[in-house]
Amino acid sequence: MTSFIETAATIMTFHMLWSYPGAKARGGASQAIRKLLTLGAKTARVERDGQEQKVPVKELQPGDIMVIRPGDKEPTDGEVVDGESHLDESFATGESLPVYKAAGDTVIGATTNKEGRLRVKATKVGGDTFLSQVIKLVEQAQGARVPIQ
Repeated sequence: MTSFIETAATIMTFHMLWSYPGAKARGGASQAIRKLLTLGAKTARVERDGQEQKVPVKELQPGDIMVIRPGDKEPTDGEVVDGESHLDESFATGESLPVYKAAGDTVIGATTNKEGRLRVKATKVGGDTFLSQVIKLVEQAQGARVPIQ
């Protein structure tokens, strides 16, 4: 009888010790998702009817022309239509130096414009953006279980 109780206690101990690293990793992933969500811009400066208007990022449509001033974050993924600047893409690419962008180049949402004024055509909005895809992948990895488990 005592060996059964000892065996059960040992199994429970191993299970609890095995679960701790997984729970800690899931907690870290949740924190990473929260940080990623704060990276994105909340509003966008858009050209409509010949004037610049501030609109919530959720209202952006593919094809909208966004105006990105120095210090602004890219509201969404797009293509530079006019202007040139250096963008800080370090959160996405790991590149330590700002990357030069000019007409025809693609930009990633949530990157920071360092110096020049850019006009950017929105190409991806909402769940299609690079940042949204990264968040989705982190969430999937958080919920996935290793096959050996």
